[in-house]
Amino acid sequence: MEILKTTGIALSSQVSGEADIICNYYTKDFGKRKFIFKGLKKSRKRSLSATEPGSVANVVYNFREGRDAYIVNDVSLEKYYASITGDIRKIFHLYFILESVEKTSGYDIADEAIFNLLSAAIDALSKTEFPAHLSSFFIMHLLKEHGILSDVDACKICSKSNFSGFALDIADLRPICGSCIAGNPTGPWHRSSLLAKEMRDYMRDCMVRKFNAVDNAHFRENDVLDLLFNLSLFMEHYFHTELKSKSFIFSERFR
Repeated sequence: MEILKTTGIALSSQVSGEADIICNYYTKDFGKRKFIFKGLKKSRKRSLSATEPGSVANVVYNFREGRDAYIVNDVSLEKYYASITGDIRKIFHLYFILESVEKTSGYDIADEAIFNLLSAAIDALSKTEFPAHLSSFFIMHLLKEHGILSDVDACKICSKSNFSGFALDIADLRPICGSCIAGNPTGPWHRSSLLAKEMRDYMRDCMVRKFNAVDNAHFRENDVLDLLFNLSLFMEHYFHTELKSKSFIFSERFR
């Protein structure tokens, strides 16, 4: 057995038994790992904050090859975003971002770029007035890190680039122009929302600028939510998973 230390971001947590908490972290050094916090729920000396989704913590744990979960010896909280926990819309987007990483990452596959992307996204979410834009920006960059973000310059069917409304094919995330959609009413892209032409400009801006440098106020939230819905459908199709948190984001309450 070996004692290891790493910095991680809590993705999700659940109570096990009477007092233990099992928590998935995305760690800087080892990728996604599962940790067991023995007796934490009933502890009067240790805080639960380190297991709250979105928290950043330094974790010391027992490592043994072949285990699928590791017992934590010590944990110290590095960052806790109170400004997110006080805003219900930001909470929903936080859970969506965290679930996107959790459902698209395997255990013990180190990727510091994804860790840094996730850390920066949570920090930006705590400060922004545009949580939907932040989620869309994050998902596009997450897909880029996974090596599966497609070019949006031309329609995949007719190859035209001067189209207006479009959808993203959930099979490969390539755009289908409105004319081709109308001409093929049985195509699988009809599960997707038709996107405003401005969303192509938005996608391009997101991929070449930092989030704070994008003119988010210029792009309507409903249009960005439609884009995010398309991106969500693609991720679910590509990774054969379900993003349960998306139901909160796309509820009528926030449309």
